[in-house]
Amino acid sequence: MVPALRWHAQTEASIRDVHMKILAVVDSLRAGGAENLVHTLAHAAPEAGFEIDVASLAGPDTAGVSPILDLAGAKPRFLSVSSLADPRTIPRLVDAIRRSRCDLVHAHLAYSATLAPPAARWAGRPCVCTFHHVPHPLSGREALRERLAVAIARRSAAVVFVSLASMEAFTARYGISPAVCTVIPNGVALSRFSPDPASFPSDLGIPSGAPVAVMVARMCEGKGHAAAIAAWPAVLRRVPDAYLLLVGSGPAERELSREAVELGIASRVIFAGFRSDVPALLRASSLAVLSSESEALPTTLIEAAACGRASVATRVGGVPEVVLDGETGILVTPGDQQGLGDAVGALLVDRERREAMGRAARRLAEERFDLRVWCRRLRALYERVISKGG
Repeated sequence: MVPALRWHAQTEASIRDVHMKILAVVDSLRAGGAENLVHTLAHAAPEAGFEIDVASLAGPDTAGVSPILDLAGAKPRFLSVSSLADPRTIPRLVDAIRRSRCDLVHAHLAYSATLAPPAARWAGRPCVCTFHHVPHPLSGREALRERLAVAIARRSAAVVFVSLASMEAFTARYGISPAVCTVIPNGVALSRFSPDPASFPSDLGIPSGAPVAVMVARMCEGKGHAAAIAAWPAVLRRVPDAYLLLVGSGPAERELSREAVELGIASRVIFAGFRSDVPALLRASSLAVLSSESEALPTTLIEAAACGRASVATRVGGVPEVVLDGETGILVTPGDQQGLGDAVGALLVDRERREAMGRAARRLAEERFDLRVWCRRLRALYERVISKGG
């Protein structure tokens, strides 16, 4: 309960006039969840009284979100780290910290949580670390890397988790002291993800008024696209004109497309690929779906809630903190394709219930996941750490 109490206390923190600079250290700037959150934070931070510089451990060849960071004035530094064992790695990061003239270092993801705390200490700056996932059983080098990251991060000024589920899983697995743990859920720009009505762009070929369930996720192992596709024949038996809209790309896309063809539902499953108009697609859809096997705090469901859309999702990790079962959506057991199909079909045929859940989802987004609240919580954490001298 200690981290939960800290979460609520931070919500009320006042914003001081003192301006501070934060150096966000990330593993890479690929277009992934944590990386996208860093660029969102870089845009929103000035309003909360701090600014973000960014250092990527990887090279510029992984700069998927770098142009967006440039627009936010947070031109990233690329350190081109090739190995944790490279003796040049820590000195290179120390130099980046000093050159940034930052007040505090904030490490995101495992490699950064391993390297940033000792580098920050060497540079004379306090450091906090955020883990953006729920730990699961690992073996070999992957297990060693995560244990090392946690062992080093727990000695930083604070360890931040994006959900209570993530915090509880990490503390149970690694015995992290609650005294250094803080839960700060991510936020979204509610003005960008709004309940305002929208229509699908013509290139998707979706008929006007058709029932649509949208899933926004990278097409890779663990995201559960195959379960959503396998559940779709059951949805079509109940709602024959329904479409499953898959937004995102990734290594599993070709195999998933083949599965839709084999099930005879290729005309009802739309592979939209990577899109820049996700807010409009969410608003145009009837509901959102996410059938992941593991999630710490899925941004896509927060965005759907902000757009006033009910969600059907698997009961894993931090998902129940975003989707309140029976209130803002329906939760199903991971791997239960029949249950997933039944839940989607039930909401698609019951507009009144679906829209009531959507309104409740928007209220939840406003209460818990407002980008401005996220920034205030981070600002309060930074102030506390800096005032204690790291």
